[in-house]
Amino acid sequence: MVERNQLIELVYDDELVQQGELLFESNAVSDLSVLDSNLYLCQVKDGLNYEVEIFGPFLKKQKLSCECSFFKSNRICKHIIAALLKIRQEFKDKEKTKETKIDTPLKKQKLATLNINQILDEIVHEDLKAFVKNYAKNDKKFSTQLKVSFARKIDLTNNQDKYKNILNTIIRPYTGLQAKSNASELRAIIHVLEDFADQINDCIALGQYREAFNIYESAFAKLEYVRHYHQYQADHTLKLSHSYHQMIVDFLGEKLPPELRLEFVTFLLDLVGRSYYHFSDVHNNIINLLIKIIKPKDTEKLKPIILDLITKKISEEKIILIALYLKLEGKYSKTQQSFVEPYNANLLDIVDQLLAINEEGIALAILENKQNAKRFEKDIVNRLIFLYVRFDKKDKLTNVAYQAYLFTGDLKYIDILKRELDEIQYHEALVNIENDLRDKKADPLFLIRLYKREERWVELLNFFADLRDMELLMQHDQSIYKVERGGLVSVYQQMISNYLDEHLGDLAFEYIENLKNHFKHQTMNGMLPPIQRMFKEKYPQRPRLVEIFN
Repeated sequence: MVERNQLIELVYDDELVQQGELLFESNAVSDLSVLDSNLYLCQVKDGLNYEVEIFGPFLKKQKLSCECSFFKSNRICKHIIAALLKIRQEFKDKEKTKETKIDTPLKKQKLATLNINQILDEIVHEDLKAFVKNYAKNDKKFSTQLKVSFARKIDLTNNQDKYKNILNTIIRPYTGLQAKSNASELRAIIHVLEDFADQINDCIALGQYREAFNIYESAFAKLEYVRHYHQYQADHTLKLSHSYHQMIVDFLGEKLPPELRLEFVTFLLDLVGRSYYHFSDVHNNIINLLIKIIKPKDTEKLKPIILDLITKKISEEKIILIALYLKLEGKYSKTQQSFVEPYNANLLDIVDQLLAINEEGIALAILENKQNAKRFEKDIVNRLIFLYVRFDKKDKLTNVAYQAYLFTGDLKYIDILKRELDEIQYHEALVNIENDLRDKKADPLFLIRLYKREERWVELLNFFADLRDMELLMQHDQSIYKVERGGLVSVYQQMISNYLDEHLGDLAFEYIENLKNHFKHQTMNGMLPPIQRMFKEKYPQRPRLVEIFN
């Protein structure tokens, strides 16, 4: 009968078991504890510390949990295996304590754990080779991993082909859409590409630049091919693509032999022209990274390549390429304006890409050229304000921001001026805005908001007195009441008098009734006595007005 502590090697994938054994044997499993509910908890150190939970280990109702991403995708992982091995060892240790002291060495030997190290130490070399050869023949995954792990140690007539062939055995290069790869193959290719990425970095660190390039050339091209044709684990492959792009900087940052440097750049420029390579990120793309790294005189060679790509790529990619071309040009004169003119519909998108790569001077030149003084375009103005702040152009900032407020009444533009200008400049800007609002007879709310934001209560009351708009005053009187009650009473008394001098009878009484209800609703009861006194003094012949305010 198979005991519960002998099932791990039979139940789980051989590769996972091997990885789990390595963790277990390196004492990566710690803090093992068990709760009364048969729930085992432990920590497994594998770069990071992963918390593992196992309920009912080795039983039919066994439940597993691990924090690692591999477990989330596959419901099992090497950390779980390592924890199970640790628990199994705990079970064995408990069994040993039950044995008597007269147990023979042979019996102890039978109880010892069979592990990889013991096998490798004791197995005959030829037997091991025969096993590996036979296993690789029958297990594609094992065969691939064997090639990936040892490819660097094997020299071929053409070492570049060996990596390409490994990748092509997992996902073949198709000429059409038929026979697309399945999820298992895609998982395998991602795993291999991650492994190759580690090997490339190792080679660069060791100065093995030719071998690094041999791996990189095949792996990077295959990665971009997979990203183009398959959406499986798109976030994962995008992150991996960013890593491979970063290797361009790492690789060309080394002191490479001139012929290898040329070969590397030639490969990259060839790759950007392939249909499956996409410019989806203005930062992480071959052209942008080459601009940063290669000598300024050599960047001229990139311009015709970019111009050719612009004619072939879709709109989103064109925008990135145009921004990169303008970055190479380094200016925005009439020549560049003519170049961009066919893409005017995407001009703001181009500007945003330029801002993303810190080409703010060119972005500013485009926006200033695009701005129309007779037509307010919020998206352009907002970007201009951002850049005027960045370049400390206070005069232009003041002009654009207060024009923006005149058009929108949005106080954020006033706040920007208050933050960026000194006290004298800010005061002058407010005077200009105030005069323009009055001269252009703009929406009175714009000036009301401005006075309230600046807490200029006297000017606000004078403005209401000039407007003679009772409904508008009633919308804003509560904030004035708290700080300038006397002035508010005076304005209300003047407006009420003007109304009563022109209206009699029920219409006037209804007007006063509504006003009293408004004061009470806004908890402005302090307004009632002074207005009531005005009724007694100025309108003694209309006693009902006083009664309404009682």
